[in-house]
Amino acid sequence: MGDGPALARCFSSAWKAARPDAPADWLDLDADSLEAALATLLAAAHATWAEVKIEPDVFIPYLAARIGTDVPLIRALSSRACTDLYLACACARGDRAALATFDKALLRDVTAALSRIDLGSTTLEDLRDRIRHRILIGEGGSLPRIAEYAGRGDLRGWLRVVAVREALGLLRKQKREERVHLELAQLDPASGDPELARIERLYHEEFKTAFREALASLSPRERNLLRQHYQQGLGIDELGALYDIHRATAARWLARARERLASGTRQRMRERLQVERGELDDILRLIQSRLEITLRSQA
Repeated sequence: MGDGPALARCFSSAWKAARPDAPADWLDLDADSLEAALATLLAAAHATWAEVKIEPDVFIPYLAARIGTDVPLIRALSSRACTDLYLACACARGDRAALATFDKALLRDVTAALSRIDLGSTTLEDLRDRIRHRILIGEGGSLPRIAEYAGRGDLRGWLRVVAVREALGLLRKQKREERVHLELAQLDPASGDPELARIERLYHEEFKTAFREALASLSPRERNLLRQHYQQGLGIDELGALYDIHRATAARWLARARERLASGTRQRMRERLQVERGELDDILRLIQSRLEITLRSQA
């Protein structure tokens, strides 16, 4: 490609670095033609995703590393999938405008795909938010799934397939481990207090039921906050970034969700148990001591 125009030069360099074993003759466009095709693609991407702005020197290498070689280059660059790659690139980089555009334009397709699945006791909103997190944020330090989109078809279709696969995997795991909510039954008494250990053995089923009901009564955001903090290990700063809020607000949200779960569990235990006041106090003290252990035990 020589010292051709800037877009063509950027594409050619990135493509050769990403595909060192690919046939060189696939880049069969002269520099001016490639430059024009890339400029047209960028214009189409800007028109389609008007709120999203990423620099060409970011997007062009991203495109070059993913574009298929099974069709002529000029045809590949003119496909709608390449325009979708522009949004995917911005989402993979955590661009706020891109994430907002995804939610506005594409999240309903995820919801529609998931609505056809038997969700069991999981709510559609809960599952959709978990899938969104996997697609746009990633888990355990892994790249978000959106980074895997290679423009081999339109983004909407790819999202539907990925959402259903992710959902089925999550639901299989949930069913296999029989921990739709939080389990206490397998925990050994750790307080060293024989009386609390006795109470735990007597009332652990009531506790599990009260806990599940209290958890179900929380808002989807509160359940997600607890799961993301206790299961996925997200700290206050990470939660703040995920929800685009200040860390102090994230801390307040988490504390409120935890307190609502605890108070809901206590209230349900009071309603269920007909015991002496002293024993009830011990039971409620046990609930407080067990709450975080139980939260951390969910898979």
